[in-house]
Amino acid sequence: MAAPARPIAWLGMVRRHERRLAGLWLGLSLLLLGSFAVGSVRVRLLATIGRAADWWDARWDRRLVAGGQMVAQGRFDQAIGYLEQLDRIFPARTSRYGRDQEREYLLRLLAQSYEALGRKGRTMAVWSHLVAFDSLNYRNHFGSARAAERLLSGWAEAPEARDGYARALRLLPSHLPSLRGYLRFYMDRGEFREVREAYRVYLDAFLVGSLTIRGDGVSAAHSVRVDGRPHELLIPLTPVDGWNGTLTFSAGPYPLAIEEASVSPPMRVGQTAPGQEHLLPAPIAARMIQSGAGWVPEDSSAGLRVVVPPEWRDAGSLRLRVRVFNLIDEASWKQFVKGYRNLLDYDGLAEAERRTAPFRSPAAADSAFARLDWAPGGVFVPGTK
Repeated sequence: MAAPARPIAWLGMVRRHERRLAGLWLGLSLLLLGSFAVGSVRVRLLATIGRAADWWDARWDRRLVAGGQMVAQGRFDQAIGYLEQLDRIFPARTSRYGRDQEREYLLRLLAQSYEALGRKGRTMAVWSHLVAFDSLNYRNHFGSARAAERLLSGWAEAPEARDGYARALRLLPSHLPSLRGYLRFYMDRGEFREVREAYRVYLDAFLVGSLTIRGDGVSAAHSVRVDGRPHELLIPLTPVDGWNGTLTFSAGPYPLAIEEASVSPPMRVGQTAPGQEHLLPAPIAARMIQSGAGWVPEDSSAGLRVVVPPEWRDAGSLRLRVRVFNLIDEASWKQFVKGYRNLLDYDGLAEAERRTAPFRSPAAADSAFARLDWAPGGVFVPGTK
């Protein structure tokens, strides 16, 4: 007896997806017919197809927005079910694609919902998933550390929190919120050597800021190390006619100090050496508060103003000795001072004081940190790419 004939594999596949293939064939046929239509009809057809494609592509954002609204309204049980389903459909497996931020946003919403319902294990599991998804994003480590500090700490800070802050600082040594968390862990334990070492690393972290110089017809920007140490800059000046001699210096959100400023006349034909330098008057603070070794800006319009006397306004160059300081708040700085003093390291404390200009409050320092272009605050929100 002959064996029954085996069905053809592709024929079975066609039968399983018959409706989809028919729809695809119908769509392609309509597109083909539309390509022969008159110009106005073809334009409207293509525009409609484009809008339909945009609507289809935006469905993921719409779902994320819906999940975010559930969390914002406190419907955490409903949000968990909805977000878990989204995560199953579009799982966050590897950080390689253009929608990485959307995956991270989904997981953050899920972690927030679990935490709101007191599900500590699930919350920390989601944060572990976030860290594994993109281990080079310092915000994932920072969020995991904050969650561990809230959920796992008892009479002392949780080691998981310390480790998360340490990983965030390895990725971004100038991340002030992580430095605070790291400081809290070791100050509570009285381990002052770790406190001192953390501040040394923070001060010495490679960080470059921009010193901007503005005046009537004068504008320049120069890169400066943000380390609290004095740096010398030689800046060419080409003032316009009628210049009032006022120069305003700003380092953006960073505290600033101008130790010395002088101008030199321009070189003339046949001149073999630069002319005599003229020391300028001390700078005048505009919306800046003196703190520690420098001046702390109150807002984005703050700066130090230097007025060039009328007899020197034909200067050809400006020489500056400036310090630009990293961000720290007064409360955290006092904790670091306590660490240095407990170790009897007064030389180290004096060096740190020369390189520190603290903000009055953590909120003021965080507000300055949020204004940095390379350190965006908050988390991704759909529609804000």
